[in-house]
Amino acid sequence: MIKPERLKPGDMIGVVAPAGPVKKVRLKRGVKELKHLGYPVKLASNVWEQSGYLAGEDEQRVESINQMFADSEVDAIICARGGFGSIRILELIDYVVIRRNPKIFVGFSDITLLHLAINKFCNLVTFHGPMVAVDFDRPSVYNRNHFFKAVASTRPVGRIKNSKTLVNWRTIAQGKVSAPVLGGNLTLITRLLGTKFEPDFRDKILFLEDLNEDIYKIDGMLAQLKLAGILKNVKGVILAEFVKCFPSKKASFTLEEVFQHYFAPAGYPVIYPVSCGHGGDKITIPLGVRVTIDTFKNVFSIDGAGVR
Repeated sequence: MIKPERLKPGDMIGVVAPAGPVKKVRLKRGVKELKHLGYPVKLASNVWEQSGYLAGEDEQRVESINQMFADSEVDAIICARGGFGSIRILELIDYVVIRRNPKIFVGFSDITLLHLAINKFCNLVTFHGPMVAVDFDRPSVYNRNHFFKAVASTRPVGRIKNSKTLVNWRTIAQGKVSAPVLGGNLTLITRLLGTKFEPDFRDKILFLEDLNEDIYKIDGMLAQLKLAGILKNVKGVILAEFVKCFPSKKASFTLEEVFQHYFAPAGYPVIYPVSCGHGGDKITIPLGVRVTIDTFKNVFSIDGAGVR
């Protein structure tokens, strides 16, 4: 995997909006926080745009990504927010420009699609982590510490502990394994199946999270991963936060019962829940970097650095 250069004090951060429209108040607060932390900010030309449920037309949104990677003044790129729309620009991204100009790229939710495409076509480590108008607008010590461990240090991130706002993870299936981590939003991963952008999860530790999905939909998406042969070929699974994923009917399984159905007999370690995803506090995960799950010692660690 190609690792981008680490974030250094005074580096320029580019802010892009590749998906949904951005709330101005929240983006301005997030930009103010980045500047307060010592990083000048350059905004993509479309960040204030809105076209339906998108932050501008497809051409505007993809051009901002291509330009930020090509811009020699920009050292790292953080997405403003998720929403919807990244899937519409996957075929328009200039992956050659990204390979020639590897940079820190951060986001989550709809940005999962960009992470997985860049991982596949550029072999670049990207970062599942906080976004400017979603997280940096309401500073969290937990978020900040994990973000800078992941993007500003060439040391391994090390052992992960859940935020105090979340119970410690439980073991769904026992085991110990070390392998590269890859994944993101479950709904969006399933959208890539059967396309040229489908990720290769073989021999990876699969990381999953989601938001506002009924339990039966989570069940259906995990069944799809199983039928596609993905679940039998991974080395382990990290189930992060599944925020507001409740049953719409009284006659339902619980979320954990669904996880038990798919993963208890898996033969590899599975833990749930981990502080990452749509919850308020989140770790930053360098996708493509080796991690370890050891349920016997209750350990989840990020064993390598995501930057050089």
